[in-house]
Amino acid sequence: MATEKEVRNYLKEHRRPAAVVLLVIAALMLAAPLIIVGFSPGGFSSWVSASVRLTALYAFTFLFMNIVNGALAPYFYAVFNARREYLIHTITGALGFLLALAHGLIVITQRYYRPYNAVWMIGLVTLPLLALTVWVALDRTRLKSVWRFIHQINYAIFVASFIMAVLIGSDFKMTGWTEQLAMVLFILYMALAAVALALRVRRYQVQAAGRRKSAAARAAAGSGASAGGDEPARVEPAGD
Repeated sequence: MATEKEVRNYLKEHRRPAAVVLLVIAALMLAAPLIIVGFSPGGFSSWVSASVRLTALYAFTFLFMNIVNGALAPYFYAVFNARREYLIHTITGALGFLLALAHGLIVITQRYYRPYNAVWMIGLVTLPLLALTVWVALDRTRLKSVWRFIHQINYAIFVASFIMAVLIGSDFKMTGWTEQLAMVLFILYMALAAVALALRVRRYQVQAAGRRKSAAARAAAGSGASAGGDEPARVEPAGD
C-alpha cells in the first residue's frame, strides 16, 4: 500500500491532470442539485420549494467539499499548493454557511417547516455552530489555541445535516430516479467524508508516534551525555 509521501509525490508529478480531474468532479457535484430539482416532480414551478431544496442541497455539497479538502489538505497541497488549498477551504466553508443560512431563513419566513416534525429544529442548532466554526477558522491566528478543536465540530454538523435531510428532506420524500440520485449522492458523500476523516486521524497518529520517538531519542541522547560528563576521570598510576 502506498504511503502518504508516495501519493503526494505522485500527485506533484501529475499535478495538472489531477487538478483537471478534481475540477471535473467538482463541476459534476455542483450540477447535481440542479438536475435533482429540475427533473423532479414540480421542478422549478414553485420558487419557494425550489429555493428551499437548492439551498439545502448546495449547503450540504459545499460542507462536504470543505470537510474533504480540510481532512485531506496535504494531498490538495500537492495539487493546488497551500495558498490555493486554503482559499478553496475558505470559500467552500463560507458558501456552505451562507447557503445554510439562506435555507433556514426561507424555511422560517415562508413557514415551510409546518408540515414537518420537530426534526427541523436540528437546523436551528447546527446553523449557529456552523457560524462558530467559520468564524474561528477565519480568525485562527488569534485563536490558535482553540480553533482546531472547535473546527472539528464541522464533522458533527455534517452528520446532523445528513440525518435531517434523510428524515424530512423534500428530495427524499419524492418518488422517482431523482430521489434515488439524491440518496446515492448523500450516502456517497458520507462514506467519502468518513474515509477522509479516518485518513486524517491516521496521519495524526503517525505524526504523534514520530514526535514521541524523536523525543525519546533526544532524551536518551541527553541522559547519555550527562552520564558521560559526570563520570570521574580515570587516574592512571604514576610510572616507576
